[in-house]
Amino acid sequence: METLKEKILSIINDNNIGTMATLNGRQPYVRYMTFTNEDFVLYATTTEDSQKVMDLNENPYTHILLGYTKEDMDAPYVEITAKLSEIKDDTLKLKITNFFKEIFTSDEGEMVTIQLDPISIKLMNDGEPQELNF
Repeated sequence: METLKEKILSIINDNNIGTMATLNGRQPYVRYMTFTNEDFVLYATTTEDSQKVMDLNENPYTHILLGYTKEDMDAPYVEITAKLSEIKDDTLKLKITNFFKEIFTSDEGEMVTIQLDPISIKLMNDGEPQELNF
């Protein structure tokens, strides 16, 4: 029997595309994002002057959904509340940059990688919702 952590990590590992919500002033703003992860910490890349970067600089909290698909509407998914933080490990920065280089073709100088540290993750569509707090 899988533990809550194992179920959540499996969903995060298997789903690179999800939605990410930020606040733009007082209004919510949601967009699709591509993520990679190291355990429960998520990483994404975007243009340095994007609205999401401006939003996160004003309010570093975000809400992310991963795992829900049109093909399997009953599949478990996760709701992640996270906070923007700085990537301090240079080896990790390089690894993440290389991952996103294979996906995006924008001028690297204009791109920024963001680190999203989880505050809580809820496992949904797997019986009663269960929450993992960090």
